[in-house]
Amino acid sequence: MTQINKMAFSIGNDDIDLYLTAMKASEILQVATVSRVDEDAQKGYQRHLSEPRAKLIAEYLDSGNLIPGAVILSAQENSVISFSNSELSMELIPNSLFVIDGQHRLYGAHLAEQDIELPVCIFKGLEHTNEVQYFIDINSNQKGVPKTLRLELLKFLAEEDSLDAVRARLFDELGNEPDSPLYGKLSATSSSRGKISHVPFQAALDPILKVHPLSSLAYDDKKRLLSNYTSAVQGVLESTLGSSEKLTTAAYFEAVFSIFGQVCGLSMMYSKSYSASALKEVLEGLKPFNFAIHTGTNRDAIKKMSDEMQELIEIHSHKLGSVQDLF
Repeated sequence: MTQINKMAFSIGNDDIDLYLTAMKASEILQVATVSRVDEDAQKGYQRHLSEPRAKLIAEYLDSGNLIPGAVILSAQENSVISFSNSELSMELIPNSLFVIDGQHRLYGAHLAEQDIELPVCIFKGLEHTNEVQYFIDINSNQKGVPKTLRLELLKFLAEEDSLDAVRARLFDELGNEPDSPLYGKLSATSSSRGKISHVPFQAALDPILKVHPLSSLAYDDKKRLLSNYTSAVQGVLESTLGSSEKLTTAAYFEAVFSIFGQVCGLSMMYSKSYSASALKEVLEGLKPFNFAIHTGTNRDAIKKMSDEMQELIEIHSHKLGSVQDLF
């Protein structure tokens, strides 16, 4: 039987043997197996392997990236493993190790062009119940990165002047500059009551940043127009409801920015201006907006809010007077 020797560290305790080493994906696959629920209802505990996910990992590795997270294995009764003087010796016996965690990383590394080494933690002497408990503990206590935090971190990766970079800069400056109507009302890392997170901010701004008038403006003018628009919306809310709190509800924020192009077009047509006062004159059409019938937060609810807003602005546009001479 073939034996391999690996430099390793013993990181266990008095009750549990645990070794940290590095092994090639091909070596692990010679000895490891996965205990799946759908293959063994009595003892299986792993999830079904997602091949698309494994292929994405392979592509990630082929692009020159590394995955530091360890594949966690459990030595079975038929395994032959010994540790001495920082060296782990192991006979390559099929099915002598169970994969507790990391099956997608392992299979992804197997699909990659190069047979790379993966960090590996090997438990020795675990009962089956202990293996299942470790699987549950590892996969239950992990928490994905919230979407709003992912969007906040994208600013470090986005190319200058890209949509992501411009939106991230706007979010940062509009939320932190004291003269901004959104000062203190944007939350970069989490969703919280009374604040707009990156998620609705992205949903509201991405569509309008790609088209006229924002697409043709320099950054400072983009920010100024968005600030004027937000200030105008706040003014209408305050005169109608006595408070602008509705602006920082995600659904209303997205809906009111969905009519941004319509409002800007009418403002330029009737006032030849993107000033806050000119925009507010157009947005006065939202005063009859019926908040009572719009209570949802899903995409359908936001669309219904947007549709009513568009209709109200269209009706109001006929009361704005004569069109200014644009030429």
